[in-house]
Amino acid sequence: MDLTESGVARFATPDQEAVTYRGHATRHAFLPEKLWRGSPAAGRDLVVWLQDSTCTDNMSGTKLPVTARVSTPDGRFLSGCCRVPAQAVGGSTPARLEGAAWRLKELPGTKSAALAQLSRPVTLRFESGQLSGFAGCNNFSGSYTLAGNQLKIGPVASTQMACPEPGSSIETAFHKALSGTLRYTVDGDDLTATTASGATLRFRREPPPQLAGVNWKVTSFNNNRHAVVGVLGESSITMSFKDGQVAGSAGCNNFHGKYSTEGSKLQVGPLATTRRACEEPLMTQEREFLAALASAVTWSIDGNVLDMHRADGERAIWAVSK
Repeated sequence: MDLTESGVARFATPDQEAVTYRGHATRHAFLPEKLWRGSPAAGRDLVVWLQDSTCTDNMSGTKLPVTARVSTPDGRFLSGCCRVPAQAVGGSTPARLEGAAWRLKELPGTKSAALAQLSRPVTLRFESGQLSGFAGCNNFSGSYTLAGNQLKIGPVASTQMACPEPGSSIETAFHKALSGTLRYTVDGDDLTATTASGATLRFRREPPPQLAGVNWKVTSFNNNRHAVVGVLGESSITMSFKDGQVAGSAGCNNFHGKYSTEGSKLQVGPLATTRRACEEPLMTQEREFLAALASAVTWSIDGNVLDMHRADGERAIWAVSK
């Protein structure tokens, strides 16, 4: 299946010459998926579904950015991996904008030195009509729509934490600039968004998040009583993931155990610890943290922050890279 030419699909099998189909792609409004449909000179349609999800080529083990499914005019249904980004198939480029984390590199009216002072970078992510990120002081979320190279930002809500400068001023300027309808372009790993007044925001694509190979310092965890609590001031809880093993300090004892991931899904345990006895409330904290870690079933990373959640949706652990 060759979809590199806009409006054209060329389909061939080992026992069949290539057939050219002419059609177009449409983007699903709510799913990270694009549908291409077209017809030859006569006959039934060829339909291709392109989903923005990592696909592993079983022949080479290569990870590719798009999963493809094909319904052929003669009734066959095939599936596999797409070797080109989904934006190569017809017209607009939402797939290049979506599904990645973007770090702010340039903000109108703000010096680059001020952005560099932030302990956590300003980030932005687009996914299936929902945007989210960190604006310099608070996390935010909202909605967006795409039409060609037009990006329309819908209502945005954010947390209400007060922050010192320059985070507060950067956040105000960022939300003011990232509002209404903007023109956007994506060139490789660079995203440019231009406001109606001509001001330009520039972003850089963040590398894929890595759970393994990072030393994480836990800042808060679920105490299994529907509350996320901070780590006691006199203690330190750490963890690292590598080669299917998670290990670290639970505040009193060291711990280790198995873990596995599949995309953003996570499974942890069983966990074992050393047998040192500590005074309360350290021992209670340790038991609650280990239970929280064992309960985590999903993970995500935004900047240097690791966010792990339980099956019921409650946050299990919040940690930062050391």
